[in-house]
Formats: sequence, structure tokens, C-alpha cells
Amino acid sequence: MIFNKEELAAIEEMVERKDIASMEAMRNGSPQHARAKVGFVRSALMVSGHRVKHLNRLDDLGADMAILNLEDGVAAELKETALHLIGLFLGRAERIFSKTVVRINPIESGGRDEIAYLNTVLPDAIRVPKIKSAADVEEALELVDERICLHLSIETKEAWRALDSLRLSPRVEAFYLGVYDLLASMNLPISVMQLHNPTMLAILSRFLLESSVLGVLPVSFVYQEYNDVDGFENWCLLEKKMGYHAKGCISPLQAEIANRVFMPDEEERLWAQRVVELFESRDDSSGFADEELGFVDEPIYKNAKNILALFKRLEQQNS
Repeated sequence: MIFNKEELAAIEEMVERKDIASMEAMRNGSPQHARAKVGFVRSALMVSGHRVKHLNRLDDLGADMAILNLEDGVAAELKETALHLIGLFLGRAERIFSKTVVRINPIESGGRDEIAYLNTVLPDAIRVPKIKSAADVEEALELVDERICLHLSIETKEAWRALDSLRLSPRVEAFYLGVYDLLASMNLPISVMQLHNPTMLAILSRFLLESSVLGVLPVSFVYQEYNDVDGFENWCLLEKKMGYHAKGCISPLQAEIANRVFMPDEEERLWAQRVVELFESRDDSSGFADEELGFVDEPIYKNAKNILALFKRLEQQNS
């Protein structure tokens, strides 16, 4: 926990009074928390930006990414208070193990001012909603401090159409599939959100492939039925088979399930290690046949190297 019981009670009073000046005095300067070493994201947990007790757990979350939310779910009259509340908790935390991402409001609806403030707070990334074009991304990149990465919510038909043009900089690090808004924008019924529905599979496939080609992390959609544990896990299992490894979450239990499902298999690591050892022990790269591994050529070798690199990032993350 970042604050003790007495401090927490004082902060809750500040929130009730919308006493931003006292929050800023308590924050007292630039961020203190150590940056999280997150090289492999499995869970992206939404944390309410106006909930004091939720934010107080930032230094002890089980999620790889914490999405501090200022957009949907935060009433208009609370958004400014929530913004400074996030600044207070990020500024006073000594160590946060999750990658911290602040989900702002649309740039034209308060997002510009929120970015200006967050540039003084330095979260790991800022997530911009309702993107429609490369021009929107260009403006966001100009507004956001160069030390902060940019994450984009893909939730409009315009963004979907322009997906392959939205990574204008290496700082554009992740895309989030906002499937509920996206379906509404495309005038498609929400009933297509069923396991193995061909429309959903097409959406998930294109989002994954386009993001991967661009070198951007694709974060799959938030499953809003938070009490349906089996349903959430089934989506995770399907998405893992497709090639995903990151899922939006709205509860700590969902984050726990995503972390477990998307953890790479030890058998996969052993296979990759064996492929690399045998391939690199040969004098040529034309490929070879092995009784256990089958035929191994350069593409198989490159895939195995990618798997080992992934495990190395996980080791560094957990050290």
C-alpha cells in the first residue's frame, strides 16, 4: 500500500472536497516510483482513477499493466480531481511493479489539458481513446512528453480503416481493441461477440496481424461480464491459440487468469532451446531432419530464437 490508513482518510476528504491544491502539496514534486521492468505483457488491468482505495494498491497489483482510467466510468465533475489523484499516487509510490498507463479522455474533450499535466507526472504511457486518423496520432505525439510512450484505443471505424498507418513513431507501443465501441461504430450487433463467431474471429485476426506487422503490442478486448470466470478464460484460451498474449481486464481475478493462460509453456522453451542448439552446431543453414523435432530450417530456427528471447524478457521482468 502506498499510503497508511490515516493518510488515506485525509486523501478521501480531499477527493470529497475536490481539494486539488492539497493533493498537489501532498504530491510535492516529480515522480518517485521506480520504473517497472515489464517486457512481456499478459494482463492490462483497468483501475478507476477516482477510487482512492483502488489506487492505493498500485504498488501491489498482480497485473503487468495498470490502466489508470480517466475516461468512461469517471463522472465529468470528477475528472479533474481524478487526474490529480492519479498524479498524487504515482508521485508518492516508491515502487510500482506494473507498467503504468493513464487512459485519458479524447484529445478534443479535455485530453490536451490532461496530457499537459501528465507530462509532469511521467507515467510509463498515455492511452488516447477515439483515435480516427494518423493526424490524431501525430498531434498526440507532439503533445506527449518524449519520455512517455503512446498507447492507442482502436474503437472507431475510421481507426480500423487506417490501422496500418497509425504507428508514426517507435513511441507508439500498444493498440487496444475497443470492440464494443468498434461494433457500434460499424453498426454491427453486439450479438457477434460469441466464441468462434466468424465476424469476431475476423476482427481478432486482423487486429492481431496488423499490430504484429507494425511491431505494436495488440491488447485484446475487455470482457465485461466480470462474474463469468469461465467465459473470460475461454476467450483467453482462444486468443492464445490465435497468437495473442495480452488481454484487457476489469478485475484482479481476470488479471490472474490472463497471467496464467498467457504464460509461455515450459515445453515450448525446451523445444526452442533444442532447435537453437542443434541449428547453431551445424556448419550450414540449409536445414536438417531430426527424429524428435522433424525438419528444422532457418524459419523454424528464427521462431525458436523469438521464443527464447521472450523467456529472457520474462526472466528480466521477474528479477
